[in-house]
Amino acid sequence: MKGPWTARIVAELTPAAVIRLATTLAIGFAGGLLFACAGLPAPWLSGAGLASAAAAVAGVPITVPEWLKGVSLVVLGVIAGSAVTPDSIAMMARWPLSLAGLAVCVGLIMISVSVYLERVHGYDRATARLSAVPGAMPYVLALATSCAGADTARVAIIQVVRLAALLILLPAVLTELGLTRPELAAPPRPTATLLDIALMTAAGTATGFAFKHFGVPAAWLFGPMVGAAAVTGSGLAGNALPDWLTVPGLLVMGTMVGANFAEMDVRLLRNTVVAGLGSVLVGAAAGIACAIPVSYLLDLPVAQVWLAYAPGGVETMAVMALALGLDVAYVGGHHVARFLGLGVVVPFFLRKELARTRTD
Repeated sequence: MKGPWTARIVAELTPAAVIRLATTLAIGFAGGLLFACAGLPAPWLSGAGLASAAAAVAGVPITVPEWLKGVSLVVLGVIAGSAVTPDSIAMMARWPLSLAGLAVCVGLIMISVSVYLERVHGYDRATARLSAVPGAMPYVLALATSCAGADTARVAIIQVVRLAALLILLPAVLTELGLTRPELAAPPRPTATLLDIALMTAAGTATGFAFKHFGVPAAWLFGPMVGAAAVTGSGLAGNALPDWLTVPGLLVMGTMVGANFAEMDVRLLRNTVVAGLGSVLVGAAAGIACAIPVSYLLDLPVAQVWLAYAPGGVETMAVMALALGLDVAYVGGHHVARFLGLGVVVPFFLRKELARTRTD
């Protein structure tokens, strides 16, 4: 008798579903290969994202089944956690000041982006404020259905455009501006042994189940990351996982982002994309304005702090840090803190709109 998880995988392995998945991965691979040949940063993440997004808008059925999303997140979490060392754990003492800067940054992003969308593009207050929330897209879209007058379609498009723009453009921008400071990145380490891989995967998977049980955000990314980090940070295993595990995970993550553009209204997308890109620029400017002083005070790469403050999704920003050779624990930890903080702050940010809805 098949369990629910096994039954779901079998249901998603019909001939038609397999063809759609093969097409999706082939398009993502072609985009990643093109970016890699061009020497662009994070090619298997940003190249796959751009190619799959373009294909989705053109009407190609871009889909990533849930089981593959789960597997890729576990793999990426273990890879990210394997980069943690006893030295990087000691760096966590610097986090309180950085988290205070994050709180200021989130507030600045939400206010500046909402004002931009209201004043420049004429959005109503509810739509502008929902579109300005940095990340936490499922939560934001759920709130959009409860806010009086909010245009849920525009909110969704701006959130997706922001995520895609960060995925595709940010690695190149950070590299071209020379902000990654590779001299502060962890030195390269030898490829992990099969025993190292098994130990980190077992610890990561167990932690993933625990995080999922307790409702931790992005449990199947951060659970494996924490579990693997506990193994490497304690010195039980100190080697990085090989590229043959990393590249497929980045490829699937890129196609997952691109799949968000499937079945979108092309006319509405065209009319909204300018506002979405403008909100990315405004949010990025607010992020770097907060990141520069924090990076100076803590002697951290500007790119690392900026990525931790960037208004993107938890999983995407952590994976981008991995692809750029930055401290994944630092970036991912800040995005989890932002996600949890938004759950408290956003209802107050939208209190008037939510109050109108309840009384209508």
